[in-house]
Amino acid sequence: MGHECYAIELNERSKIPKTARHLFVHKISSSTNFMDLSKLQPLRSLIVGRRFDFIDNLSNPSHFFSKQKHLKVLDFGYGFSSIAFGSLKQLRYLRLHDDTMKTLPEATSSLHNLQTLNLQRCYRLEMLPKGMKHLKNLRYLDLGKYTSLASMPVGLGQLSCLRKLSMFVVGKDIGCGAIDELKELALEGELSIRGLHNVKSSTDAKNANLIKKQNLRSLSLSWRVNNRERSQGGNDEEILDVLQPHPSLKKLSLDAYQGDRFPYWMMDLLLPNLVEISLEDCELCDQLPPLGKLRFLKVLTINGMGALKYIDSNFYGDMESSFPSLKVLEIGMAPCLEEWITLNGREQFPLLSSLTIKYCPKLVKMPMLQCLENLEIGSINVTLLKSLIMNATILTSLQINEVDKLTELPDGLLHNQKHLDSLTFVSSTLKSSCDLPDNLSTLKHLSFEWSLGLESLPSGLQNLSSLETLNLSQCDRLVSLPVNGLQGLSSLSSLWIQNCEKLASLSEGVRYLTSLQYLRIRGCPKLTSLPDSFQYLSSLRSLHISYCERLISLPNEIEHLALLSKLEIECCPNLMSLPRGIRGLTVLETLKIVECPHLERRCKEKRGEDWPNINHIPIIKIQKKAWWRELP
Repeated sequence: MGHECYAIELNERSKIPKTARHLFVHKISSSTNFMDLSKLQPLRSLIVGRRFDFIDNLSNPSHFFSKQKHLKVLDFGYGFSSIAFGSLKQLRYLRLHDDTMKTLPEATSSLHNLQTLNLQRCYRLEMLPKGMKHLKNLRYLDLGKYTSLASMPVGLGQLSCLRKLSMFVVGKDIGCGAIDELKELALEGELSIRGLHNVKSSTDAKNANLIKKQNLRSLSLSWRVNNRERSQGGNDEEILDVLQPHPSLKKLSLDAYQGDRFPYWMMDLLLPNLVEISLEDCELCDQLPPLGKLRFLKVLTINGMGALKYIDSNFYGDMESSFPSLKVLEIGMAPCLEEWITLNGREQFPLLSSLTIKYCPKLVKMPMLQCLENLEIGSINVTLLKSLIMNATILTSLQINEVDKLTELPDGLLHNQKHLDSLTFVSSTLKSSCDLPDNLSTLKHLSFEWSLGLESLPSGLQNLSSLETLNLSQCDRLVSLPVNGLQGLSSLSSLWIQNCEKLASLSEGVRYLTSLQYLRIRGCPKLTSLPDSFQYLSSLRSLHISYCERLISLPNEIEHLALLSKLEIECCPNLMSLPRGIRGLTVLETLKIVECPHLERRCKEKRGEDWPNINHIPIIKIQKKAWWRELP
C-alpha cells in the first residue's frame, strides 16, 4: 500500500513517496525536492510548521492548491493568501497561525463542509468574512484569548451546528453582529463576550439567552474598551442584570464592569455550582456578594475594586462554614480597603492554601489563615505583613513584593517557617535582609529581583544547606558575593546573576559551590574577570556569560570543569581570547559566541588563533555561522 503518511524534517534527503496522502512539513533543507509535490496525488491532510513559509518553496502555489480537491485537513502558517479556498470543497478542518493576518479571506465562506476553524494564533485579526453565516456545518470556532477583532459578522446566529465559540465581540457600528446573535446557539465549554459597552439595550442582552445555555462551563463578560481603558458605565447594571447564566456554570469572570452594584443573580447566589470567580476592575462596586455560601468555590480573584472599603459579614454568608472549598484567593488593587472583619465562632477558609494580596495599603488586619502554604504579598502595611507571615506556620512558598519603607526584615519574621521551600523578594527597598534564621533548612529556592537597595546578601546564607537555586536580578547596589557566605551551599545547582550593575566580583567563595551545574551571568558591566577558584566548580555543566562589557578574560583553570557541556558567550566586546584550557574540555558539546569581535576573529575556522583549541567541539556557533562535527 506504500506510505500514506510522510513528514519532511530538517536535513531530510529522501523523496516524497507518490503514495503520500497525509503530509507534515516541519523544516526544509536545501536538499528537499519540492518538485515531488507536483507529482503527488491529491492530499487528504497538509500540516505545515508554524514558523515555516511553505508557499515560498512552491513554484506555483495556486496550481498546487487547485489540485487539492480532496483535502480535508489544512494546518497552515504564512502565505495563506495564495490558497485557492474555492477549490477545497471537502475541507473539514482549517487552522491558520499567521500573526500578521488582519482579515480572513472572504473565500473561506465557501467551505461549506468546514467543521473546525481555528484562528487561535491570529492575534492581529480584525475582521471575519461577512459570509460566515454560510458555513452551515461549522461546529468549532476558536478565536483564542487574544485578538484584535472589533466585531462579529451578521448572521453568525444562523450556524445551528456551532457548539464551541471561544469569543463573541459586540461591535459598535451598524452592520455588525449584535449580541442577540447568540440566542439560538447551543454553545458548550467556554465563551468570552467582549465589547459589552456597545450593547444598545437590555432587551438585546436578554435575547442572548445565556440562561438557557446549560452546557456552558465558563463565561467571561467584559466591558473593557482596550487594554488600558474601560467603559464609562451608562447601562452596565441593566445589561448585566439580564445576562444571567445557567445555574450549571462553573467559572465566571467580570472585567471592567462599571456598575456600582453586582446583579441580583450574584447577590442571591443563583449560580450555586461556581468553582472559579474573577472580578477584575469592577471599580465602582463597594460591596462583595455573599460568596462564602458557594460550597464548590475553589478559586476567587478580586482585583481593581477601587470603591471597596469594608469586607463585612455579608461576604461570608450565613453558613456554619464559610468558603468551605476555597483553595486560592487573590485580592489586589483595593486602595480604599480598610477593614476585613473576622467572624468569631465560625469556621472560615478551612482549605485556603494560597493567598495573594497586593496594593491594599490601608488594610492592617484580616482573618488568621493558618493553613496557608503559598503566600504572595506586596504594597501592604508592614503590620499586616508581619501578622500574615508569623501566623502562617506551614508556608512552603513566600514572595514579598514592594513593601514601602521596609529596609530590613523585622526580627523574628521567618522564625516560624520550618517548611519553606521558596523565598522571593521583588522590588523591595531592603538594604540588608538581616540574618536568615537557621531553621530554613528546607529552603530550595531563594530569589532577589529588582531589589535596588540590596547592598549585601544575608549573613545566614551559609545555613541554607538544601538551597538549589539562587537568583540575583536587578540588584543594582550589590558589589560582590560573600566570601564565606557561600560555604554551606552544598546543594546549590543553579546560580543566576542578572543586571547587577555594580557587581565587580563573584569572590573566591564560589570554590564552595561544588554542586553547581548551571551558571548564568548577564548584564554585569563592572565585572572584569572570573575568580581562579572557578576551577572548583566540578559539577558545572552549563556556563552562560553575556553583556559583561568589561570582562577581559576567562580563567585558564576552566580546563578543570570536566563536566562542562555548554558554553555561551554573548556581547562581551573586550573579551580578548579564550583560555588555552578550553581544549581540555573533552565533554564540551556546544560553544556559542555572539557579538564578541575579538573572539570571532580568533575563532575563525582553520585560520583563527584559537581554532586549534576549539575544533574538537561538536557544535560551534559563531555569530551567524555554525559548524557541526560528526561524532565517531
